[in-house]
Amino acid sequence: MGREALSGRDNWQRGASITGSKGEKRVAKALSRFLPDYYNIELKPEKIIVYEEHDAGIEMDLLVTNTRNNLSLFIEVKTGNRGGNATEERATKFLSEGIKKRVRRRHNTPDNPFFMIFGGHTFTGKNGKLENFIVENKNKKTGKITKTTVKPKLYREKVQVQFEGENNYAFLEMNSTNAEEIANQIMNILESK
Repeated sequence: MGREALSGRDNWQRGASITGSKGEKRVAKALSRFLPDYYNIELKPEKIIVYEEHDAGIEMDLLVTNTRNNLSLFIEVKTGNRGGNATEERATKFLSEGIKKRVRRRHNTPDNPFFMIFGGHTFTGKNGKLENFIVENKNKKTGKITKTTVKPKLYREKVQVQFEGENNYAFLEMNSTNAEEIANQIMNILESK
């Protein structure tokens, strides 16, 4: 990949990082309204060492802890507003039994230590009704504009197929209208052990 392509990629990553950070804060705020006082929500918890020989691991978006039983759940928030494939595909690494096992060794978690929350226009549509929408991209070099149709129902189906058999995920609806339902899912996980 050439320098110009990398430069464009860096800009894309910065934009995605800003969108992601907003999504993480929105989820933390929405969940805090519905979790009891004995629950603690931590933004950007300490890195989880998974690859011990290299002191490398994964960084999660949130850590929710039930302080009555000290059981914790790591939450990854995937927020997308323009389609693409990275959002849901990157989330599938949390299905790895090897990663789950290493996290359970270091932390007091349920059998599945991860909970995924998918949000943004990619998963809700721009009006919250799961309707398709168009994204325009302008090529900086040529000035050419390309249009791509984003299909929220397809993105949801991709997640449902990839996470089939898993219960630790949810779609955050527009304006966090289902935050109470997601908080209840999390409480059911952290109260059951």
